[in-house]
Amino acid sequence: MKDQKHTRGFTLIELLVTICIIGMLTSLLLPVLSQSKVKSQRIQCLSNLTQIGRALTMYGSDHGGRLPWQILPSDQKVELGTGWHDFTMEPGAVFSLPPLKTEIGKASVLHSPLDPERAAANEKVAAKWNSFNPITRNIIPMNAISYLLAEGGDLGRSETVLATTRNLSKCDLAEARWVGADENPIPRDAMAGLMKGKGNVVKADGSSHFSTDSDLGPTGNFSREHQISSGGKTKGAASTVMLGCCGGFEQVDITKVFTTTNGNHHAFIIDKSGSMIIDNRLGLAQKALVDSLYEMSPRKKFHIHFFAGGSEAMPGGGSRYAFPWEIDEIKPWVLEKRPGGMTNPLGAIRETFEDINPDTVWILTDGMFNCRGGGRAVRNLISTLNPDRSVKVNTVGFHRRPEGVDSVLGQIAQDNNGTFYFSRSGGRPPTPQR
Repeated sequence: MKDQKHTRGFTLIELLVTICIIGMLTSLLLPVLSQSKVKSQRIQCLSNLTQIGRALTMYGSDHGGRLPWQILPSDQKVELGTGWHDFTMEPGAVFSLPPLKTEIGKASVLHSPLDPERAAANEKVAAKWNSFNPITRNIIPMNAISYLLAEGGDLGRSETVLATTRNLSKCDLAEARWVGADENPIPRDAMAGLMKGKGNVVKADGSSHFSTDSDLGPTGNFSREHQISSGGKTKGAASTVMLGCCGGFEQVDITKVFTTTNGNHHAFIIDKSGSMIIDNRLGLAQKALVDSLYEMSPRKKFHIHFFAGGSEAMPGGGSRYAFPWEIDEIKPWVLEKRPGGMTNPLGAIRETFEDINPDTVWILTDGMFNCRGGGRAVRNLISTLNPDRSVKVNTVGFHRRPEGVDSVLGQIAQDNNGTFYFSRSGGRPPTPQR
């Protein structure tokens, strides 16, 4: 009989060694693959900025070297409609201009793959791309845009920055509007890439570049070149103010913000001081509040506190469920309020936290706190009443321009796991389609 041949299998030791080798190779390859993916995303982001830069320069060539936010009042009617000159300071309006839309081509160019949190909103914009037009007061919402525009960008100054990838290297909304620094004290590291060292810029000469935190910081290359650039179409030094910062100073539809935010027990603290008469700010807040209450789930509870020199709580005490008949009853009380008096929210804040125990607080105001200690006292009181930050505190600032909003509102939101929203006052505010 012939000897039978036996196939020898792996021993346990050999199998374990093989698994170890595969594991080691995988650990070596994964970082390489991850880096390759990020590099690819960054290249795509750079390509987007290049296209945006080309669209802006082509627009300028057709408008006497002026960028959309530098447009002359005489041309305003054609581009944006009468009375909408300040509207050009909105990136959503700029990118909605028909000439820019044509050159940009599609909504995806406005979204960086390094910016995943804005992907969903950008997809919604893509479906409505043709409908966006400032003349109709329908502009692209900021939450769909990954890029910021530099107010001081100037086609006559080759070294000025036109646009950057949206983001911050530190979460301070009061400082978010600066690429570098043209205010004192210098906000260190105020603007950077979406993740450290992963942002990009496009300059007025059409060149696009990878950027790092050091590039965009107060003494960085791009910031320095932008600042020292001279001559050109705009007056004075090149401004580093950014149009539409990263999520902080965004024009919003307040009603939709109220109704889509998590939380089951909302408390609204509303400023009815004398300054809220400007641009009908109190009226905007009242309407947004009433409209949002009717859209709120009946399973949610709400409480309302108005403040000026003192505080005025909602009739009946406590909170109410958002049933239509409850809202019908409270609506006249909300709408009857008229602006007048000082801006002292301390009593309303204390009563809200101590008596109501909400899970979400909204403070609607134009800032300008004139209680003893001012904004610092307001911020400190909330920190004392909410030491574990279990209550989310959101703030809504009313003003004509983002930079006019009291910076303490952004700080309060940041301190308490909340979000600061900017609501433009003055004329009829644009309502982004979300």
